[in-house]
Amino acid sequence: MSIDNIIPSIQNLPIYTASVWLLICLGVFSILQEFFPFDKSQPRVRKDAWVDVVYWLASPLVYASITAGLIYVGFMAIFGGNEEAAVAYAKSGASWAIAMPIWLQAILVLLIQDFSLYWTHRLFHKGKLWNYHAIHHGAQNMDWLHSVRFHPLNVVFHSVFANALVLWMGFSPLAVVALMPFNTLYSAMVHANLNWTFGPYLRYVFASPVFHRWHHTGPDEGGNLNFAATFPILDVVFGTFYMPEDKVPGPTGIYEDYVPKGIIGQMVFPFMPNKSS
Repeated sequence: MSIDNIIPSIQNLPIYTASVWLLICLGVFSILQEFFPFDKSQPRVRKDAWVDVVYWLASPLVYASITAGLIYVGFMAIFGGNEEAAVAYAKSGASWAIAMPIWLQAILVLLIQDFSLYWTHRLFHKGKLWNYHAIHHGAQNMDWLHSVRFHPLNVVFHSVFANALVLWMGFSPLAVVALMPFNTLYSAMVHANLNWTFGPYLRYVFASPVFHRWHHTGPDEGGNLNFAATFPILDVVFGTFYMPEDKVPGPTGIYEDYVPKGIIGQMVFPFMPNKSS
């Protein structure tokens, strides 16, 4: 039995799938950024945009395969090496979960994954793990294209915990797959150069571009706050919400000189000695 018996459609996402989503986001967010820009002086095309294009195209070929493989190994360990039992559980799920329609499972999966991602995100802002995540904070001008710039080990760590948790709980793998388009578009939206705040009330419910822009400012502003990917209520509950109404986010990309600009440099960066932020 193959790895994608555990998570169908995650491992072997072809490069054209990433290309399609890249073009969709290009069309949607390039237009929105023209009408609702946060930073009007920001260039339409960054000098380092090519780096993020590489990340877009490499993600389905590298990240998904590694993530699916690690989840597979985890399930095998849980079921004592009994591949048949592991695959059967992952494919069919638990009776309490699969009794729900896929759309309801997807909503619950999104909530659980966001909780998991919140804590792994906070973890990657501490100690040696920061050097993996600093790559994501390296671009001086933040836009939708930047949403995928993550070191592979950063992405794998996030994905393994978030996906393994919901699969172990018994949710259908189809619910995980069904969320992929939403997660791609939502992540691109919160990284886009948009002035949306979602108003005085929804700002606490759904992550907005301004909410996440605060996270990309310096550590003395909001750089160590606003960790939620989708639901800022997590930041409210755990004391990390920061979105003052009388201020706007300052410059982003404050680690630009700290992080290498090229792909190869970014891949080896976390393993290099004598780094300090």
